Amino acid sequence: MGIAQELLTQANHLATYQGVNTTQADLRRAVSTAYYALFHLLVEDAGQRWRGASLPASTGIERALDHGPMRSASDRFKATHWTDWHGISQPIPQQLRRVASTFGDLQDARHRADYANNVHWSIFEVDRFLVAASEAFRDWEAIQADPMAGNYLLSMLLGKRR
Repeated sequence: MGIAQELLTQANHLATYQGVNTTQADLRRAVSTAYYALFHLLVEDAGQRWRGASLPASTGIERALDHGPMRSASDRFKATHWTDWHGISQPIPQQLRRVASTFGDLQDARHRADYANNVHWSIFEVDRFLVAASEAFRDWEAIQADPMAGNYLLSMLLGKRR
């Protein structure tokens, strides 16, 4: 089990281990951890794709991925089509669009959970994000071999093209 799956498990544990006595701190950490679970799922996959070069190369790829460019790429991949590296419009599979959309939603929620101390979180709202993260994991597993998933990860690394 990679760190991504462990983080997703931890997020669910934080939201439920105290039952009805769950604290705001636990709920906030659950949301933040759910975002980091999806972040690391994508980072781990990107590293795996380039592991053939060398372990240091794949580590370099993993370290090069940054939250802002990952969000920008995700915003582009929420659309129905993406203009590829040759300027040709390509359809984006629904599962990949959901992963990209969930990435942005979870990042926004993480910012609220970590910085908006006036926000009161309900277990129902947190559960919605945990379910979305779990669904994104399933969608990624189903779509990760599709070439468009590779374009998504590469876009996260390269940002906007010329």
